[in-house]
Amino acid sequence: MITRLTVVALALLMAAGTAHGFELLRVNNDPCARSDHDLFWKPASVPVSIDPLPDIFRPLAVEAWQTWNMSIGSFRFTGGNGPACVRDGVAAMQVAPTACGQGAFEGALAVTRSIWREDTGQLIDADITFQSDTVVTGNADLFRQVAMHELGHVLGLAHSDACGGNSAGTLMKAFLNFNDPILTAPQADDVSGANAIYGGGGSGGGVADGTNSCAVVPGGANEAGLLWLLPVALLLIGRRLCHRN
Repeated sequence: MITRLTVVALALLMAAGTAHGFELLRVNNDPCARSDHDLFWKPASVPVSIDPLPDIFRPLAVEAWQTWNMSIGSFRFTGGNGPACVRDGVAAMQVAPTACGQGAFEGALAVTRSIWREDTGQLIDADITFQSDTVVTGNADLFRQVAMHELGHVLGLAHSDACGGNSAGTLMKAFLNFNDPILTAPQADDVSGANAIYGGGGSGGGVADGTNSCAVVPGGANEAGLLWLLPVALLLIGRRLCHRN
């Protein structure tokens, strides 16, 4: 079995311009390899378990997946039950000091772990872990936005600027600026990405798994903050692993 781990940063930086160009998760952990199969759920639905979450976060998580349902017509999150980090076809959410089998967060605020068939891209399981002791768990509106972002990864979306596009104003942007208005729903570009996966049907051996880890870089949106990000980004890129079990 080929196992791949990819870590991608979601940072606090300024963004400008108009959004364009969604990106999709693909079987080889490279959203820019457009010849690879997209990741997708068959059928176009996945149950979400909020059981592992503390009570205070459960209604926010429900609002997050229900908002996706109100925004797109071709895919559905539904209520489900079950623990996190178990391969059961349920997208479970939890708050924990470590992500599913990935150890320390190393600055990430949330990690989505997905498992899929390499030959078709069909998703088999996904789980979301929010890091305990971060600003996200102390801000209800921010938690809801990050939950929607991670659910975008669950349904098959990559970061909207993963291949160099302008991600300004999108839910799936890799850079989160606290000075920007908090998003209360997926934006037009995010919706277009979801519909690109499920509106025209799915693209579907072996099983692969990987993670999308969204990290916060503390500090203001300024040049010094950008320079501070560079070694962090290199560290995260360096953690991309590919090995056979």
